[in-house]
Formats: sequence, structure tokens, C-alpha cells
Amino acid sequence: MMRMRITGPFAVLMLGSLALFSCGTGSQPSEQPAVEANLDSLQQARMEELQKIFFSIPAPMEMASLIKGMGYSYDGSLLNPVESAMRYTGEVSQAVNLGIYGADLSYASMFEQRQETMNYLAAAQRLAREMGVDGALNDEVIERLQANQDSRDSLLKIVSEAYADLNGYLKENNRIEVSALVVAGGWIEALYLSTRYTEKDNPELNRRIAEQKYSLTNLITYFNEFGEQEKLNGMKADLASLQALFDRVKIGAGNTELKKEADGVVVIGNQSTVDMSPETLKEIATKVAEIRKKYTA
Repeated sequence: MMRMRITGPFAVLMLGSLALFSCGTGSQPSEQPAVEANLDSLQQARMEELQKIFFSIPAPMEMASLIKGMGYSYDGSLLNPVESAMRYTGEVSQAVNLGIYGADLSYASMFEQRQETMNYLAAAQRLAREMGVDGALNDEVIERLQANQDSRDSLLKIVSEAYADLNGYLKENNRIEVSALVVAGGWIEALYLSTRYTEKDNPELNRRIAEQKYSLTNLITYFNEFGEQEKLNGMKADLASLQALFDRVKIGAGNTELKKEADGVVVIGNQSTVDMSPETLKEIATKVAEIRKKYTA
């Protein structure tokens, strides 16, 4: 059975997003119970979709852990340069790159790159400030990180709390859709980083990349829950272009039921067979790099 431990800032971001939907986007007058019931039903449906994403998308920390566990070395040149943060303008670009920096921060943290961890949180803070949600990534967070540089667990906890607070700010400003862009940015960066190591022809890593087919399907479904929103259309099209490539991936019969054990580990049934040609893997790697460049350039 395959085991995925959902950890790190991205996982808390997902959980925070779940909380956004369960709490709703605003109160309704008590004299309008029918409208309130409709809103509750809509929120519940969206929350269920986000739950699917939470259980099917490995956190960037999970992918970073997989890379490190396979004996690969840290490569800072793969990450989005922190200096680029000052170039991003507009809510879409800033939200996607906030997710990207979150994945990069997870990668740096997993490899115990303390200064890089600080640098990437500072870059995320800059974007959050530009988006008007900097209260979640304030100077106090930076100071706490500086005081706990020798403890990786403490660093991850601090960053996780900050990203959870970020979702609260988005909710308060009626910008729940923005969290979908942050999630998509984190997923794209995690996929991008994992494909950078595929030249070693590691079957287990290739399998994990192939299984992102399920994650991508659920991510697109979630985006569709918001209907036609201009700020989401570009990312939806990008994800669809990736889906066209993942459609070539064949995953054989196997128990893919998702279960969460008492220790928090997500278990994905029995390992199924995966058929993904080297050519398809190469095209997926090329496409995700193109999409990433579109938002990071």
C-alpha cells in the first residue's frame, strides 16, 4: 500500500481552505431561511470538492520528502528566485506565485536550508503585502523563524500557522477563489520540481508523477465549482493542457480508495499498475515547465 503523509504549509493551507467553506462567506438575515439553506448547500458541495483535493494532492512537502528520501541532493537553482517577487503584479500572478513560493519553502525546509527558508518566507511576505493580506505573514513571523532556525520542526510549524492565517484573511476579504490559485501554484511547483529529477529514470518517482493524473482531475473539478470567473480562466486552461497529456497515462486496476489512519497518514489502497511512456513523461515535464514559466517569468 502506498502511504502519503500530508504535512507542511501546503497541507495547512488546504485545511484552512476547508474551514473557509464550513464557516461560510457571510451571514444571512434570520428572516430568510430559504436563502440561507441554499448557501449552506452550495458551501457544503464546494467543501466536499476541496476535501477530495486535500486527500488526493500530495503536499509539496510530501514531494520534497520523496525526492530527499531517494537520495537526491538539494538544488536551489530549480527554485523560483526570491528576487522575482517584486515583479509580480495583479492578483492572479501574485496568488499563483505565493503557492509556488510555498512549495519552494517546503523544499528548502525539507533539505534543512535555513537561510533559504527565511528568504522564501520573506518573498511570500512581500507578495502577501502586495495582495493586502500581509497580516498573516508579518514581521513577527520572520522574527520567530530567526529565533528557531535550529529546529526544522519549529520552522515548519511557524510557516504552517502563517499560511493558515492567510486563508483567514482571504475569507474576510471575500476572496476565497484566490486560495484555489494558491493551491494550484503549489501543486504546479511540486510537480515541476519532481520532474526535474526524472532523468535518473527512477521508477518510484515516475509512478508518483503518473499518479498526479488523479490530483489534476480533482483540481480541475474544484476550479469548475466556481463557474465562469475571469481570474480563474487562465489557470483552468493551463491545467486542461496538462490534463490532455495525463490522459495518455494508464493506471491499471487497483484499490484506490483513500483512507486516513489514526496517525494522520493517508493510505491509497493497493498499488496499481502504471503505464506512462518516456515520451509522455518528457512532454509532461516540458508542459509543466512552460506553465510555470508563464507565471514566474
